[in-house]
Amino acid sequence: MVLTSIPILITATFDVGETPQVALSKFEDRVEKYMEGFIAWLRDPLAKKIVFAKNCTCKLRSKILEVAASSYGKELEFLDLQPSAITAIRGKGYGEGDLISQALKSSELLGEAEEFIKVTGKLYAPQLEQLFTSGHDGEFLVSLGNQTGKQRPHTDLLSSMYKSEAGCSLLDFLRRQLRIPWRLVSSPAIGWIDTRVFRVRRDFYQKVLLNSYRRVNDSLGYTLEAAFYDDLINQNGIYLIKQLPIILGTSGTLGTTAGEYAPDLKKEAAELAKHLIF
Repeated sequence: MVLTSIPILITATFDVGETPQVALSKFEDRVEKYMEGFIAWLRDPLAKKIVFAKNCTCKLRSKILEVAASSYGKELEFLDLQPSAITAIRGKGYGEGDLISQALKSSELLGEAEEFIKVTGKLYAPQLEQLFTSGHDGEFLVSLGNQTGKQRPHTDLLSSMYKSEAGCSLLDFLRRQLRIPWRLVSSPAIGWIDTRVFRVRRDFYQKVLLNSYRRVNDSLGYTLEAAFYDDLINQNGIYLIKQLPIILGTSGTLGTTAGEYAPDLKKEAAELAKHLIF
């Protein structure tokens, strides 16, 4: 399938509320950074269909986004989804996974598509044709964790426990309620899937990854990236990309910016953000 026929799902949380471990937290700054990534995708000739999904309570003039997309000749579906209260406890990866799950249930564009490309809002990947070749159930960027051979006590047991929702809940209980030392229950570093951008068949995602986020616990070091890795590492039919791609934009977690958008793009994004907020 050619990339131009694959919808791009952009996930966005403009108001982070009490979500922990988020460096870029000011609402106005986040809106502007999201618009920079959004405009970059509108300018990309490969992005013909865009699903822009947000899961926060802030009110936006979604018509502004629709007009902008139309001016670039793009098809846009805006989804105003509900945030999960659990995100404030489990972390941003839980909220991200929950947002994707809701989008797959609500989106007409995603429902009609055999596959989709997911991109974390605020970011732009300018080399989709080089990054994704299609022909697989999914294509994911992978990195490995602790390869030094220095393992913490009970690493194998912990790894198996983090692969089930019941195990994750037990470890969370041990840490929060019984005050077990963090090093004894925190997630071992095995490997990560880069969840900022990936391509996947919709039915494969629903079968393998739809509920991965339910095990996420950022406070114990078990992120969405780690949950995806555990659920994908033994799957056939996927392609693991080890070459780091070019990704532009600002990280909400770290507050750092990679690359630099063109001045006219930033100006357009700032103007769009100004009219987007009530």
